[in-house]
Amino acid sequence: MRVFELIDPAARQHLEAVVAEQERRTGGEIVIAVVGACDEYGSAGWRLGTALAAFAFLGLGVLAPPLPWTAYLGAQAVALLLGHALARVEGVRRHLLPAALAERRVFERARRCFAEQGLTRTRGRTGILILAALLERRVVVLADEGIHRALGPDESWQEVVDLAVDGMRHGRPVPGLEAAVRRCGEILAAHLPAPPVNPDELPNAVVVLED
Repeated sequence: MRVFELIDPAARQHLEAVVAEQERRTGGEIVIAVVGACDEYGSAGWRLGTALAAFAFLGLGVLAPPLPWTAYLGAQAVALLLGHALARVEGVRRHLLPAALAERRVFERARRCFAEQGLTRTRGRTGILILAALLERRVVVLADEGIHRALGPDESWQEVVDLAVDGMRHGRPVPGLEAAVRRCGEILAAHLPAPPVNPDELPNAVVVLED
């Protein structure tokens, strides 16, 4: 999935305005990042192709009269190619992803993005990243140590994650991200209100990551 197909320039400007609005309420620095997919997941095509090839072999063996070995080989080759082609369809590929692998890849991409975008360089260590992975339909929220100190030990960002994920699952990623940012701002404002001098230390632009 191409990010630009779902989040056009107008939508990005809208999200950037929401980020700026929420940051005026708090000392936190919010960064939104969006990636189409966090891995190529090349094994998905092989796994589906192998399964289809096995079904083709068994189907011919059970339902068809005896055939030359080349017929079995040809059917398996076609099934393997079909598996690779189907795995390129986004909905099919998503269902082929092992949940643990997808979760690990999204978290790894979020950690790299956190460092790449300089979220550790704010004066009060108050950077917070909301990373949305469209293919995986997963969201990771990472906060720097200044925010962790302000929040209670039992608090989490799960509500923020749920709002963004719900938007992606219903084909409305922009409203979902907007709701997530607004909820993030509410949480931060309650625990880390804006100081008298509140400079904007990080860009508000939506970060589009290459997949």
